[in-house]
Amino acid sequence: MNKLLIISGPTATGKTSLALKLAELFNGELISADSRQVYKEMNIGTGKEWGVKSKKQKAKSKINIWGYDVVSPNEEWSAAHFVRYANKIIADIDKRKKLPIIVGGTGLYINNLLQPPKTLFTPQDLSLRLKLEKLNIQQLQNKFRRMNQQRFNNMNESDQKNPRRLIRAIEVVKFTKLHKSNGDFVNFRPDALHIGITAPTREIDHRIKNRVADRIKQGLEQEVKTLVKKYGWNSILSTTIAYQEWRPYLKNEITLEKVIETWTTHEKQYARRQITWLKKYQPRQWFDITDTSFLKNIVSRVRQWYDQANVDRQIKTSA
Repeated sequence: MNKLLIISGPTATGKTSLALKLAELFNGELISADSRQVYKEMNIGTGKEWGVKSKKQKAKSKINIWGYDVVSPNEEWSAAHFVRYANKIIADIDKRKKLPIIVGGTGLYINNLLQPPKTLFTPQDLSLRLKLEKLNIQQLQNKFRRMNQQRFNNMNESDQKNPRRLIRAIEVVKFTKLHKSNGDFVNFRPDALHIGITAPTREIDHRIKNRVADRIKQGLEQEVKTLVKKYGWNSILSTTIAYQEWRPYLKNEITLEKVIETWTTHEKQYARRQITWLKKYQPRQWFDITDTSFLKNIVSRVRQWYDQANVDRQIKTSA
Protein backbone atom coordinates (compact mmCIF):
# COMPACT_ATOMS: atom_id res chain seq x y z
CA MET A 1 0.00 0.00 0.00
CA ASN A 2 1.55 3.31 -0.99
CA LYS A 3 -0.59 5.94 0.72
CA LEU A 4 -3.31 6.05 3.34
CA LEU A 5 -4.98 9.20 4.70
CA ILE A 6 -6.72 8.90 8.07
CA ILE A 7 -9.09 11.48 9.54
CA SER A 8 -10.07 11.08 13.19
CA GLY A 9 -11.94 13.22 15.65
CA PRO A 10 -14.82 13.34 18.11
CA THR A 11 -18.41 13.11 17.01
CA ALA A 12 -20.09 16.13 15.37
CA THR A 13 -16.87 17.73 14.10
CA GLY A 14 -17.61 17.11 10.42
CA LYS A 15 -15.10 14.35 9.68
CA THR A 16 -16.99 12.89 6.72
CA SER A 17 -17.67 16.27 5.12
CA LEU A 18 -13.97 17.08 5.34
CA ALA A 19 -13.02 13.67 3.97
CA LEU A 20 -15.32 14.12 0.98
CA LYS A 21 -13.72 17.48 0.16
CA LEU A 22 -10.26 15.94 0.36
CA ALA A 23 -11.39 12.99 -1.77
CA GLU A 24 -12.47 15.41 -4.48
CA LEU A 25 -9.13 17.23 -4.36
CA PHE A 26 -6.90 14.15 -4.21
CA ASN A 27 -8.88 11.56 -6.19
CA GLY A 28 -9.82 9.55 -3.15
CA GLU A 29 -12.44 7.16 -1.81
CA LEU A 30 -13.68 6.91 1.77
CA ILE A 31 -13.70 3.96 4.15
CA SER A 32 -15.85 4.49 7.23
CA ALA A 33 -14.17 3.52 10.50
CA ASP A 34 -17.41 3.84 12.44
CA SER A 35 -18.57 0.86 14.48
CA ARG A 36 -22.25 1.63 13.85
CA GLN A 37 -22.45 2.92 10.27
CA VAL A 38 -21.51 -0.59 9.19
CA TYR A 39 -25.06 -1.76 10.04
CA LYS A 40 -27.75 -1.79 7.40
CA GLU A 41 -30.92 0.27 7.91
CA MET A 42 -29.38 2.25 10.77
CA ASN A 43 -29.12 5.43 8.71
CA ILE A 44 -30.41 8.51 10.51
CA GLY A 45 -29.21 7.62 13.99
CA THR A 46 -25.68 6.77 12.87
CA GLY A 47 -25.36 9.86 10.70
CA LYS A 48 -24.44 8.19 7.44
CA GLU A 49 -23.47 10.74 4.85
CA TRP A 50 -26.52 10.06 2.72
CA GLY A 51 -28.84 9.77 5.75
CA VAL A 52 -32.36 9.85 4.39
CA LYS A 53 -31.38 10.75 0.83
CA SER A 54 -33.26 9.05 -1.98
CA LYS A 55 -31.71 6.39 -4.21
CA LYS A 56 -31.42 8.97 -6.99
CA GLN A 57 -29.44 11.29 -4.73
CA LYS A 58 -27.15 8.45 -3.68
CA ALA A 59 -26.56 7.51 -7.31
CA LYS A 60 -25.39 11.06 -8.07
CA SER A 61 -22.62 10.88 -5.48
CA LYS A 62 -19.20 10.97 -7.15
CA ILE A 63 -17.25 9.68 -4.16
CA ASN A 64 -17.42 6.06 -3.03
CA ILE A 65 -17.97 5.54 0.69
CA TRP A 66 -17.08 2.03 1.81
CA GLY A 67 -18.04 0.56 5.17
CA TYR A 68 -21.72 1.50 5.14
CA ASP A 69 -24.44 -1.18 5.20
CA VAL A 70 -22.17 -4.22 5.42
CA VAL A 71 -24.05 -6.34 8.00
CA SER A 72 -27.51 -6.44 9.60
CA PRO A 73 -28.11 -5.15 13.15
CA ASN A 74 -28.35 -8.71 14.50
CA GLU A 75 -25.08 -9.87 12.92
CA GLU A 76 -21.60 -9.97 14.40
CA TRP A 77 -19.11 -7.20 13.63
CA SER A 78 -15.87 -6.47 15.43
CA ALA A 79 -12.51 -4.75 15.06
CA ALA A 80 -11.20 -7.92 13.42
CA HIS A 81 -13.99 -7.81 10.85
CA PHE A 82 -13.19 -4.17 10.16
CA VAL A 83 -9.46 -4.79 9.70
CA ARG A 84 -10.06 -7.62 7.22
CA TYR A 85 -12.64 -5.55 5.36
CA ALA A 86 -10.57 -2.34 5.35
CA ASN A 87 -7.39 -4.07 4.14
CA LYS A 88 -9.28 -5.54 1.21
CA ILE A 89 -10.87 -2.20 0.25
CA ILE A 90 -7.61 -0.28 0.69
CA ALA A 91 -5.83 -2.69 -1.64
CA ASP A 92 -8.58 -2.31 -4.24
CA ILE A 93 -8.56 1.52 -4.06
CA ASP A 94 -4.77 1.61 -4.25
CA LYS A 95 -4.79 -0.76 -7.23
CA ARG A 96 -7.04 1.70 -9.05
CA LYS A 97 -4.47 4.44 -8.29
CA LYS A 98 -6.78 6.37 -5.98
CA LEU A 99 -6.25 7.59 -2.44
CA PRO A 100 -7.85 5.51 0.34
CA ILE A 101 -9.19 7.76 3.12
CA ILE A 102 -10.13 6.21 6.46
CA VAL A 103 -12.61 8.41 8.31
CA GLY A 104 -14.27 7.82 11.65
CA GLY A 105 -14.26 8.21 15.40
CA THR A 106 -13.85 4.57 16.43
CA GLY A 107 -10.24 4.80 17.55
CA LEU A 108 -9.99 1.09 18.30
CA TYR A 109 -10.66 0.24 14.65
CA ILE A 110 -7.99 2.61 13.36
CA ASN A 111 -5.46 1.55 15.97
CA ASN A 112 -6.01 -2.13 15.18
CA LEU A 113 -5.71 -1.46 11.46
CA LEU A 114 -2.30 0.21 11.86
CA GLN A 115 -1.01 -1.93 14.71
CA PRO A 116 -3.11 -5.10 14.93
CA PRO A 117 -2.56 -7.09 18.13
CA LYS A 118 -1.77 -10.78 17.79
CA THR A 119 -5.13 -11.60 19.39
CA LEU A 120 -7.16 -9.61 16.85
CA PHE A 121 -8.22 -12.64 14.84
CA THR A 122 -8.99 -14.86 17.82
CA PRO A 123 -11.85 -17.17 16.73
CA GLN A 124 -15.24 -17.21 18.42
CA ASP A 125 -15.86 -19.76 21.16
CA LEU A 126 -19.59 -20.42 20.84
CA SER A 127 -19.86 -22.73 23.84
CA LEU A 128 -18.13 -20.15 26.04
CA ARG A 129 -20.37 -17.39 24.70
CA LEU A 130 -23.52 -19.35 25.53
CA LYS A 131 -22.35 -19.64 29.14
CA LEU A 132 -21.29 -16.00 29.39
CA GLU A 133 -24.53 -14.68 27.89
CA LYS A 134 -26.33 -15.98 30.97
CA LEU A 135 -24.33 -13.65 33.22
CA ASN A 136 -25.27 -10.07 34.03
CA ILE A 137 -22.95 -7.08 33.64
CA GLN A 138 -21.61 -7.26 37.20
CA GLN A 139 -20.82 -10.96 36.87
CA LEU A 140 -19.08 -10.44 33.52
CA GLN A 141 -17.02 -7.58 34.93
CA ASN A 142 -15.97 -9.64 37.96
CA LYS A 143 -15.05 -12.60 35.79
CA PHE A 144 -12.93 -10.48 33.48
CA ARG A 145 -11.24 -8.74 36.42
CA ARG A 146 -10.22 -12.12 37.85
CA MET A 147 -8.81 -13.16 34.49
CA ASN A 148 -6.95 -9.93 33.71
CA GLN A 149 -7.39 -6.89 35.93
CA GLN A 150 -5.02 -4.76 33.85
CA ARG A 151 -6.89 -5.35 30.59
CA PHE A 152 -10.17 -4.55 32.32
CA ASN A 153 -8.71 -1.27 33.60
CA ASN A 154 -7.55 -0.39 30.08
CA MET A 155 -11.08 -0.67 28.68
CA ASN A 156 -13.02 2.57 28.39
CA GLU A 157 -16.08 3.03 30.59
CA SER A 158 -18.50 2.27 27.77
CA ASP A 159 -16.86 -1.07 26.96
CA GLN A 160 -16.74 -2.01 30.65
CA LYS A 161 -20.54 -1.76 30.66
CA ASN A 162 -21.07 -3.43 27.28
CA PRO A 163 -21.82 -7.18 27.61
CA ARG A 164 -20.82 -7.90 24.01
CA ARG A 165 -17.40 -6.29 24.49
CA LEU A 166 -16.87 -8.00 27.86
CA ILE A 167 -17.74 -11.41 26.44
CA ARG A 168 -15.34 -10.88 23.55
CA ALA A 169 -12.60 -9.73 25.92
CA ILE A 170 -13.03 -12.83 28.09
CA GLU A 171 -13.00 -14.98 24.97
CA VAL A 172 -9.74 -13.43 23.79
CA VAL A 173 -8.00 -13.77 27.16
CA LYS A 174 -9.00 -17.43 27.44
CA PHE A 175 -7.79 -18.19 23.90
CA THR A 176 -4.50 -16.38 24.50
CA LYS A 177 -3.77 -18.43 27.60
CA LEU A 178 -4.37 -21.68 25.73
CA HIS A 179 -2.54 -20.84 22.49
CA LYS A 180 0.91 -19.45 21.92
CA SER A 181 1.52 -16.96 19.13
CA ASN A 182 3.25 -18.35 16.04
CA GLY A 183 5.23 -15.12 15.80
CA ASP A 184 4.49 -14.47 12.14
CA PHE A 185 2.00 -11.66 12.57
CA VAL A 186 3.10 -8.62 10.56
CA ASN A 187 1.81 -5.15 11.32
CA PHE A 188 0.13 -3.12 8.59
CA ARG A 189 2.51 -0.21 7.91
CA PRO A 190 1.45 1.94 4.95
CA ASP A 191 2.75 5.42 4.18
CA ALA A 192 0.02 6.98 6.31
CA LEU A 193 -0.85 10.54 7.23
CA HIS A 194 -3.09 10.60 10.29
CA ILE A 195 -4.67 13.92 11.18
CA GLY A 196 -7.19 14.76 13.86
CA ILE A 197 -9.87 17.42 13.91
CA THR A 198 -11.34 18.86 17.06
CA ALA A 199 -13.06 21.91 18.55
CA PRO A 200 -13.61 23.57 21.93
CA THR A 201 -15.99 21.61 24.16
CA ARG A 202 -18.68 24.29 23.95
CA GLU A 203 -18.64 24.16 20.15
CA ILE A 204 -18.89 20.35 20.09
CA ASP A 205 -21.78 20.46 22.56
CA HIS A 206 -23.57 23.04 20.42
CA ARG A 207 -23.14 20.90 17.30
CA ILE A 208 -24.39 17.81 19.12
CA LYS A 209 -27.52 19.64 20.27
CA ASN A 210 -28.28 20.80 16.73
CA ARG A 211 -27.56 17.39 15.25
CA VAL A 212 -29.92 15.65 17.67
CA ALA A 213 -32.68 18.09 16.69
CA ASP A 214 -31.98 17.54 12.99
CA ARG A 215 -32.15 13.76 13.29
CA ILE A 216 -35.43 13.97 15.13
CA LYS A 217 -36.79 16.04 12.24
CA GLN A 218 -35.42 13.54 9.72
CA GLY A 219 -37.59 10.83 11.24
CA LEU A 220 -35.37 8.93 13.67
CA GLU A 221 -38.32 7.91 15.85
CA GLN A 222 -39.88 5.97 12.98
CA GLU A 223 -36.51 4.47 12.05
CA VAL A 224 -36.11 3.17 15.60
CA LYS A 225 -39.62 1.71 15.66
CA THR A 226 -39.05 -0.05 12.35
CA LEU A 227 -35.72 -1.51 13.44
CA VAL A 228 -36.99 -2.66 16.83
CA LYS A 229 -39.95 -4.38 15.21
CA LYS A 230 -37.63 -6.17 12.78
CA TYR A 231 -34.64 -7.00 14.99
CA GLY A 232 -35.76 -6.48 18.59
CA TRP A 233 -33.64 -5.07 21.37
CA ASN A 234 -31.49 -8.21 21.47
CA SER A 235 -29.28 -6.66 18.81
CA ILE A 236 -26.78 -3.84 18.40
CA LEU A 237 -29.65 -1.38 18.93
CA SER A 238 -29.53 -1.89 22.68
CA THR A 239 -25.96 -0.56 22.94
CA THR A 240 -26.02 2.15 20.29
CA ILE A 241 -26.35 5.84 21.13
CA ALA A 242 -29.34 7.43 19.36
CA TYR A 243 -31.24 4.12 19.52
CA GLN A 244 -30.92 2.74 23.03
CA GLU A 245 -32.45 5.89 24.56
CA TRP A 246 -35.77 5.17 22.84
CA ARG A 247 -36.41 1.89 24.64
CA PRO A 248 -38.25 3.31 27.69
CA TYR A 249 -40.04 5.79 25.43
CA LEU A 250 -41.49 2.99 23.33
CA LYS A 251 -42.76 1.45 26.57
CA ASN A 252 -44.47 4.77 27.41
CA GLU A 253 -42.23 5.18 30.44
CA ILE A 254 -40.65 8.54 29.49
CA THR A 255 -41.43 11.53 27.29
CA LEU A 256 -39.83 12.50 23.99
CA GLU A 257 -38.17 15.42 25.78
CA LYS A 258 -36.47 12.95 28.13
CA VAL A 259 -35.27 10.86 25.19
CA ILE A 260 -33.67 13.95 23.65
CA GLU A 261 -32.12 14.99 26.96
CA THR A 262 -30.63 11.55 27.65
CA TRP A 263 -29.48 11.09 24.07
CA THR A 264 -27.76 14.49 24.03
CA THR A 265 -25.99 13.72 27.30
CA HIS A 266 -24.77 10.37 25.97
CA GLU A 267 -23.45 12.03 22.80
CA LYS A 268 -21.53 14.61 24.83
CA GLN A 269 -20.05 11.90 27.06
CA TYR A 270 -19.08 9.89 24.01
CA ALA A 271 -17.34 12.88 22.43
CA ARG A 272 -15.24 13.36 25.55
CA ARG A 273 -14.27 9.68 25.62
CA GLN A 274 -13.27 9.89 21.96
CA ILE A 275 -11.05 12.90 22.60
CA THR A 276 -9.34 11.13 25.51
CA TRP A 277 -8.75 7.99 23.44
CA LEU A 278 -7.56 9.77 20.31
CA LYS A 279 -5.14 12.04 22.14
CA LYS A 280 -3.62 9.01 23.82
CA TYR A 281 -3.35 6.64 20.88
CA GLN A 282 -3.95 8.40 17.60
CA PRO A 283 -2.96 11.50 15.57
CA ARG A 284 -0.20 13.79 16.72
CA GLN A 285 -1.29 16.64 14.45
CA TRP A 286 -4.61 18.29 15.27
CA PHE A 287 -6.66 20.96 13.50
CA ASP A 288 -9.34 23.08 15.17
CA ILE A 289 -12.49 23.34 13.03
CA THR A 290 -13.23 26.79 14.47
CA ASP A 291 -9.99 28.16 13.06
CA THR A 292 -10.72 30.41 10.05
CA SER A 293 -7.82 28.77 8.17
CA PHE A 294 -8.90 25.25 9.12
CA LEU A 295 -9.60 23.86 5.64
CA LYS A 296 -6.70 25.70 4.01
CA ASN A 297 -4.23 24.37 6.58
CA ILE A 298 -5.43 20.78 6.24
CA VAL A 299 -5.38 20.86 2.44
CA SER A 300 -1.86 22.28 2.55
CA ARG A 301 -0.68 19.54 4.93
CA VAL A 302 -2.28 16.76 2.90
CA ARG A 303 -0.91 18.13 -0.37
CA GLN A 304 2.60 18.31 1.09
CA TRP A 305 2.41 14.67 2.18
CA TYR A 306 0.64 13.51 -0.99
CA ASP A 307 3.10 15.17 -3.37
CA GLN A 308 6.10 13.86 -1.42
CA ALA A 309 4.64 10.36 -1.54
CA ASN A 310 4.36 10.60 -5.32
CA VAL A 311 7.94 11.84 -5.61
CA ASP A 312 9.20 8.99 -3.42
CA ARG A 313 7.28 6.47 -5.49
CA GLN A 314 8.75 7.83 -8.76
CA ILE A 315 12.27 7.65 -7.33
CA LYS A 316 11.70 4.09 -6.17
CA THR A 317 10.28 3.09 -9.57
CA SER A 318 13.18 4.54 -11.53
CA ALA A 319 15.86 3.13 -9.23
